[in-house]
Amino acid sequence: MEPLRQLAKDKLSGKRVYAVMSAKGGVGKSVISSLLALTIGNTTLIDLDIHTMAIPKLFGLEGKLHKVTKNGIEPFEVKTTKIVSLSGIVKDNYVILPGGNQSSIMESLIAYSHIDTNTVLFDLPPGLGDEILVLERITDFTPIVVTTPSKISKKVVGYLTRYLIERGKEPKILVNLAYIECGGKVVKPFGEYEGFGLPIDPNLEDYIGRIQDYEGIIKEKLKEFIKTIN
Repeated sequence: MEPLRQLAKDKLSGKRVYAVMSAKGGVGKSVISSLLALTIGNTTLIDLDIHTMAIPKLFGLEGKLHKVTKNGIEPFEVKTTKIVSLSGIVKDNYVILPGGNQSSIMESLIAYSHIDTNTVLFDLPPGLGDEILVLERITDFTPIVVTTPSKISKKVVGYLTRYLIERGKEPKILVNLAYIECGGKVVKPFGEYEGFGLPIDPNLEDYIGRIQDYEGIIKEKLKEFIKTIN
């Protein structure tokens, strides 16, 4: 095994690893990753979306750089969550990489980071790409697949769930924007769904840039969801 890959594998050895993913963009995956990490607590959240890096934007960490010590890249610390992102190396710049370099960047981010929590949660970019293959090579992970109830989202995400099942994984399905509570009734504006449903909370948008302060209904429902995956 290549030394870099082995180092990344060693960093995750013996840890509980979750990977939040979706074959469809725009389903709220990074928001859910952030709230899951905050809800679980004492978790290292690693942003593997190396092109657009939404996680720092959600936590208000734009423009901040990681410190580097003898232990490696030191995560940002927000409450009980430690955060690692390429944004902490390139600041608020976009990144364009040829396909062959993506895997090595992801492996390097893991291999050189200081990871001292027992739980690690990855936020993956949308699609079926290098990031899934990277994780498969270095760790055993629990896949958390995010979708919305829309027909197109369910169809596209179906490719990912089929792939995971064929690889011997049991994907945990989180359905974002599944329903809204109105006058004591549950309304499903986008139709029925299969999986663990998360409600629509119009107040969530006010917490972009300070997601760590959000304590609303979505976080309460995620506490229930966590019990199903532990």
